[in-house]
Amino acid sequence: MRYARIRDLKAIYDHFRAHKNVFPHVRQDALKRRIAARQCIYQDGVVITFQQYRKRTKVGTVSIPAGSIMLHQIVNSEQFNGAGRRVFRQFCEQIVKPSHGDLYLTVRTENTVACRFYERHGLTPVGSIAWKKGTITGLIYKRFGGKTRATQVHSS
Repeated sequence: MRYARIRDLKAIYDHFRAHKNVFPHVRQDALKRRIAARQCIYQDGVVITFQQYRKRTKVGTVSIPAGSIMLHQIVNSEQFNGAGRRVFRQFCEQIVKPSHGDLYLTVRTENTVACRFYERHGLTPVGSIAWKKGTITGLIYKRFGGKTRATQVHSS
């Protein structure tokens, strides 16, 4: 996994600006903070920003436990070239799995391409969220960290 460096900031920000319709909220100063905190992956034209929650955090209708990883954004400079799949799988294996937490993310309901991508990669919708005073609806997805779904359910 290649963590982003400050010298990558302009290129990373340009990827988000190229998809401003999906990422209108992404700001350069926030990206800079994520890079400094080692919460930004930049590899093969794919950017992933994330954080590990230190305490239980309520997101939409879901209470996310401490230790879980929240994926904030993922963008591929060239959609459908396979790099997003490869980097996401590597992220799950090298960042999420060793954290011993689960992976969560939110996505707009209308973003069906992203929803299908996440479902193909083992994430399941577990709740809902809304932005802009309820005018934009979204789903909360979860992928169990180092355990399969069946093992996770039976170990409760």
